[in-house]
Amino acid sequence: MNIIDETEKLKLEFEQELAVLTEKSSGKILLEDEFYGNPNCGIIDSENKWVIIAGIHLTLWKSNASKKYQNESFEWVHSLRIKDEKTVEILTDPWSEKSSVWELNTENAELIKIKDFTDYRNKEYTEFVKW
Repeated sequence: MNIIDETEKLKLEFEQELAVLTEKSSGKILLEDEFYGNPNCGIIDSENKWVIIAGIHLTLWKSNASKKYQNESFEWVHSLRIKDEKTVEILTDPWSEKSSVWELNTENAELIKIKDFTDYRNKEYTEFVKW
């Protein structure tokens, strides 16, 4: 298994298109999520309240439920970053014609598009994307 992120309590990892969230103390599997292609990124909240795993789709896990996001305008997530304690910013494939920046509110699970992201369209691939 390849580790994406972990805290003292949770571990998020993947192997061959399957992402797994595990509670470290008990070994209990809290989430299994299948991807077309491997997930590209993931984040575990520092207080273990929520977890996001993303690739062709994005899944938000909270202890009481999980929610999957995917549509033609929102797929192939490239990067995630925490904006503040309840907001995560999401960048979809920077080289795609549909590349955009989104925000996900981790409290109410609302996903909104912030802007199109055209900085890398028609440019060569690079490991580091500044957004």
